[in-house]
This record gives sequence, C-alpha cells and structure tokens, in this order.
Amino acid sequence: MALPGSCPAAGGSSVCGRPDKGIRMAEKAEIAIDRISMVYTLPDSEVHALNDVSLDIGKGEILSVLGPSGCGKTTLLNIIAGFLSPTRGEVRIAGTPVKGPGAERGMVFQQGALFEWLSVAQNISFGPRMCGRNRKETVDTVQRLLGIVGLVEFADKPVYQLSGGMQQRVALARCLANDPDVILMDEPLGALDALTREKMQGLVLRLWKETGKTILLITHSVEEAIFLGERLIVMAPRPGRIEREFNLPFATEALEKPARDVKAGSEFVSVREEILSMIWDMEEEIMGDNG
Repeated sequence: MALPGSCPAAGGSSVCGRPDKGIRMAEKAEIAIDRISMVYTLPDSEVHALNDVSLDIGKGEILSVLGPSGCGKTTLLNIIAGFLSPTRGEVRIAGTPVKGPGAERGMVFQQGALFEWLSVAQNISFGPRMCGRNRKETVDTVQRLLGIVGLVEFADKPVYQLSGGMQQRVALARCLANDPDVILMDEPLGALDALTREKMQGLVLRLWKETGKTILLITHSVEEAIFLGERLIVMAPRPGRIEREFNLPFATEALEKPARDVKAGSEFVSVREEILSMIWDMEEEIMGDNG
C-alpha cells in the first residue's frame, strides 16, 4: 500500500496532483525533461538505457533519484548536464533546450575531480578566473565559500593533504563559485565513511537552504535519497523509467532538527522500508532475468 505522499508514475495518469503528460508545466520548471529516451548502440546489440522519461523540477527544489544498478540514473544526469545527447526527447533549462554543457549547470562527481597540485583556494577560484571575473570579486567569492564549507583555515593547503570529506567540501565550493542555477550531483558522498557522509548530508541541506539552488542528486543510498530529497524519484530497471514518485518532508525537517532524530522517526523508517522493499524486488527481478 502506498504511503501518504507517494504515488505511482503510470503513463498518462495524474501524478501527485500534477497535470497529465498532455498538459506540460515546462514553462514553470527550472528543468523540464520531456519524453527522454536513450539507446546505446553496441557492435552486436543495443542497450535501451532510458525509455520515455518525463519530469519537471521546480526552481529551488532538491530532488533525489534512486533505483537499482543499471536503471539509467547516471545516463539521465549526463543528458541534463549536456554530456550526452538523448536518442529521443529534449531537456530544457529555464525554457532553453540543452545542446551541451553550460555555465548554468554545475556538476559534483563521486570523486571530487579536483586539481590536486593546487591549493583549496585555487581550486575554488578556478572557474571564476577562467570566466575572467575581476580579482577582488573572485577573492571575495572564495572567502565566502570557504566560510560556508568550513575550510577557511585550509585555504592554502594543497588538496592532496585533505581527507575525502574535506575534498568533497572543496568540490561543492568550487561548483558554487561558478554560481550555477542548477547543481547536478552524481553519488557525491558515495566514497565517504558513514560519519563523514552524514555530516556532508547536513552540509548539502544547508547549502540548499542558503543558496536557493535547484539540486538534482543521484544516489544508491535509500536513506540518503529519502533524507535529502523534497521529492524522490524511484526508477525501474532497464529500460530506465520513472516507477514511483514520493513527496517527502524530511529535508525541510532536517533544517530544524538533528539528522539522527529525523532518521529515527517512525514516518522516515516506514518510507525507508517501503522503498527498500521496492528496490529489493527490482534487484531480484534483474537477477532472475540474468539467471
């Protein structure tokens, strides 16, 4: 039985009170994903990674995407980033079709993809410097972001001397330094230990609140997806498509309450168990098909 706030994403039906697919909301969306399909052509076969995915993401929304391995989560993110062109369909950012990477979109990867030979401050300032911003503006931006991510005293340290969690804070700050409208996160906390990961989840929520950015987060962690997403999309196995959509209160609650209290709450646990069961069943189906 579906929990309050959850709903099946059946094609052609109303989802969570939103209009039918025939009545699009793209002009009001920060990100409009319109009937995206993606087929990879291999020498002896084709892989249908995504099939007819449609989704609107509002300005200032934080949305998490979850699903079993191979369901097309990262493919979808790379299409939004402009790294891949879909086989069919279109993505629009603030009404403008995505034709490639753009400054209005920032990307945070699982590994920070930082310049290890540069200092923390130099990494954060890289984007603004490449864009030709004046020196004072860049210095002010770097100092502000160092304060936000708690790395002021490490400004002059080379990145390779930092822990994994600190490096991911640098990656977040470097992304924010370019002032993108949309932040795309591909498993940004996946390589961290459990305690550091939880602390970083809190930082992501604080950045979301303080900056008002639109954030799309891909994760394999059910708990993380529930905790960070105002809205959570569960994708079905290949060909990837939206299976369920949940509207959740926990990201907002966590801005006012300790993370442990939120995650220990009965509603959080109930949602977590329902989605874990759903993902488990999908993985079992995949294993059965492969067997």
